[in-house]
Order: sequence, then C-alpha cells, then structure tokens
Amino acid sequence: MADRRGEIVRAALDVVREGGLGAFTQPRVARRAGLRQSHLTYYFPTRDDLLAAVAHEAVQQRIAALAPVGDAEGAEGKLAALLDVLVAPEQTRVLLALTQSAELDDAVRASMAQLGRGIAPLGAALLTAFGVPVTPTALDALQTTSTGVAVLALAQGGEQFRPRAEAVLTTLLTGMSDHSREAPCPRASR
Repeated sequence: MADRRGEIVRAALDVVREGGLGAFTQPRVARRAGLRQSHLTYYFPTRDDLLAAVAHEAVQQRIAALAPVGDAEGAEGKLAALLDVLVAPEQTRVLLALTQSAELDDAVRASMAQLGRGIAPLGAALLTAFGVPVTPTALDALQTTSTGVAVLALAQGGEQFRPRAEAVLTTLLTGMSDHSREAPCPRASR
C-alpha cells in the first residue's frame, strides 16, 4: 500500500512540476498514476490530503538536493553546490506552487516550515564557510535571497542565470562577512 501511495505522490509531483497548482486535480493525477479516480481517493480522500503528501515529499526532495552544500569543501564548493540546486527549475516550480497553498493550508504550511528547519544547518555551513556569524537574521537573509535567486533563475533560463546568481549570493555573503567584522554601530537616538 505504501508503494502505491508513493506512486501517486510522484505522479502528483509530476503534474505540479509540469502545470503548476492549476493543473493539480485529482482526475489529472489519477490519469498520470494510471488509476481510476476512485482508487486515488481510496489513498487520498481529498485533494488537500494529496496536496499535504506532495508538500511533504517536495520538501524532503529539496532538503536532499541541498545536502551537498553541507558536504562540499570550502566556501566556493558550498556556493557551487547551492547554485546547482537554485538554477534547476524543476523543484523551484513545485515549491512556488506549494507556497501559494501554504497561506490557506496548515499541512502545507507545516511542510514549508520543515523546509526552513531542514535547510538551516546547510545554510549555517555556508555562512560559516564565508566567515559570517550564524544568526537567525543571517540565516533568514540567506534563505530569502536564495529563494529569490531560484525564482529569478526559473524565470530567466535556469543555468543561463547562474553567473548572475553567483554574483548575487557572493555579494550577499561577502557583504555579511565584511559587516560582521565592523564595529557595531550604536543605535541612532530619536
């Protein structure tokens, strides 16, 4: 039974990957999985149940795809491993579709939070390699910028965007590193 559920989730991921959230319907997923819709609803009674499973799987795949960031040697190796993922459109397309759902679906929102927790150690490894203190703000800046880079890469040709993506992330990371070496500025009094 678990294998059939996995087949359905993979088929649903393919549907979202190819057509976005608008294409994500139970009949379309059932056809893609080679099932009658009644069989699909046996495993996933509602579209929301299936969407939650898709979100969970997409997050696990993204975390796994980013694992080489933690394993790579040196700052340049870690950055290159991150760029490999950010300029590949397939997962970005799925994550964008899921982000649309997260606002209204608690299960999808929980999966997206899991993504943040799952990639935090990888972000910390990259920050550390660039000499940036690992703080919640630094992690948020890296994740936010990386997400933006992935979206731009999707919109502007994937691998063709890689040099610009590298420049953006290098500027962010070296800027945060330089900033961390400066003396703290006193807060302006009002």
